[in-house]
Amino acid sequence: MKKTARSSSFVVLFLIILTCTACSPKIVRGLPPFISISELSLQGDRLSVNFNISNSNEEAMNIDSIQITVQVEEAELAHYNEDIRLMIGANSTEVIKVEQFPDSFVQDLLLSLKDGEVLSLPFQLEGRVHTEEDGFLRFKHKGHLYPVPGKPGQFRSATIQSERMREG
Repeated sequence: MKKTARSSSFVVLFLIILTCTACSPKIVRGLPPFISISELSLQGDRLSVNFNISNSNEEAMNIDSIQITVQVEEAELAHYNEDIRLMIGANSTEVIKVEQFPDSFVQDLLLSLKDGEVLSLPFQLEGRVHTEEDGFLRFKHKGHLYPVPGKPGQFRSATIQSERMREG
């Protein structure tokens, strides 16, 4: 009888531990940031792009380098490649502003979008960040650029496909 009581106690204790482990909160970490175009404008021959860098982890992310390339029609729209010290809090977003002078082909594409000759431009945004905690984290997004109504030379983006991964 004593053996059965001990066995039953052990089984109950085991089930309690198993339940507590299964129900304990899972901390999300090691996810690449979600990088998106929050603002894009063409004024004359100057392109200005704001990138949102969103940390969906439940821990701060310490980024020490970022590489971002945006392409439209297989031409480079914008490029950012910098060693940087950027700490993004848990579930927070920071903004990086990039100003460049795109080539005439890219300017013509954006002007055709601005003037309504095309309704949208497909884009691909890809790159990687390096964090102290997780090493290299890659991202790749596809979407479309659209003109902002009533704001000539300003464009918005919509992401339709997203892929984020850790480099091995």
